[in-house]
Amino acid sequence: MSKAEMLLLGVDFGSSKIALRSNRGYEYQFPALVGYPKDMISLRLLKKGQVFGVEAESNREALVCYQPLENGLLREQNFFDYNSAYELLKHVVEGASQAQNYSKVCGVVGVPARASQHNKEYFHQIAAQLFDVALIVSEPFMVAYELNQLSDAIIVDIGAGTIDICAMRGQVPRAADQVTLLKAGNHIDHRLYTLLEERHPELQTTAQQLRKIKEEHGFVGEYGGEVVVTMREDGRPVEVNITEELRIACEAILPDILEQLVIMVQSFDPQRQHVVLENIYLAGGGSKITGIDELIALHLVEYGDVHVQCIDNDGVVGAAGALKLAHDLPPEVWNQVGYSNGDTNLNGLIGGGQQS
Repeated sequence: MSKAEMLLLGVDFGSSKIALRSNRGYEYQFPALVGYPKDMISLRLLKKGQVFGVEAESNREALVCYQPLENGLLREQNFFDYNSAYELLKHVVEGASQAQNYSKVCGVVGVPARASQHNKEYFHQIAAQLFDVALIVSEPFMVAYELNQLSDAIIVDIGAGTIDICAMRGQVPRAADQVTLLKAGNHIDHRLYTLLEERHPELQTTAQQLRKIKEEHGFVGEYGGEVVVTMREDGRPVEVNITEELRIACEAILPDILEQLVIMVQSFDPQRQHVVLENIYLAGGGSKITGIDELIALHLVEYGDVHVQCIDNDGVVGAAGALKLAHDLPPEVWNQVGYSNGDTNLNGLIGGGQQS
């Protein structure tokens, strides 16, 4: 078997979305959602026993839906919580495997940094059923690896369930190098819902509707324009100006981010702190909020020259970093980076090893 015969997959498994990139040029992302028909009518309508992603979102009323991650942790309340994580990962692996000729499947799966040891072991048990070799690592580390920012840098991964902030010090990040905040994208959605309910109690809104508004129009500070959207009032369409409510909701996550960034910068060698301030990178869906990079830099200006950069416009930077890890690291050292199961027959085939 040669390296060319292997299927390498990089997977970013988040609370809101799951993204994948393969060494065969396959790339996609979709909502991390699994739906099961509620009854025989639902089954007849959908003509399948389970649906994923956008299809699940579009048919919510006919489905019992599961999102495997909550606040950065794998749900373990019942069989369906655990099984939905397995089915989602199986779905993306099968999608990447179609019409491909390969002998082994090797995957690096990124999960929120907050996932506990127990939780990561669960992830690994799932991945081990689908990959010949699997590695579980934290999402901000995958981002840093893709950017080649492995020292004197900070990664801020703003997801739906958590915000992971990771200090890169020229080594695999330790627990002490990573901080997880629970006020993330879902918190913005909830804050927006509360503000609209207080100021416009006549409106009919849903969590899904507000999330889409945030993703399309979200902004902070003075970096956005007026936001007027069409909503429903007693079943009738109305135009509503939600500019102020949206700004306040999006800014709700900033104080905790700024506090932790200051603490993390101060934890570096004082002679390197000026370098760190110029290497702050924002990833995840929340990094697309207009002006968030500018406002963070503005609030940190008293500490020196600050450069904050949003680098995840296509939403797959984490998956790309995971694939890069799969390419570069020999399987025999995967367990030094994260949770891994290894196949000794693959040693030397990843990371530039010789063909056999």
